[in-house]
Amino acid sequence: MPEDSVLRSVLAAVQEVAPEAAVNEDTQLIATRTIDSLSLLSLVSLLESEFSVTIRDSEILPAHFDTPLAIRAFLRSKGCR
Repeated sequence: MPEDSVLRSVLAAVQEVAPEAAVNEDTQLIATRTIDSLSLLSLVSLLESEFSVTIRDSEILPAHFDTPLAIRAFLRSKGCR
């Protein structure tokens, strides 16, 4: 389990929206269809709630949600630690 609390929270959120998937920090979420458009919206909502941030529609880009590590980097760019 990663030591990083942001990454732990991201992995937990991904697992919540895709409970059947085996997910780790490098899992390609979109390319492998681990998350689809509907689960992506659920994931965004969970992350907004968990981290008290607003994720604009224009920020919902494949590059930001490609892997849990990419999501962590995106959240860190928004000031989440």
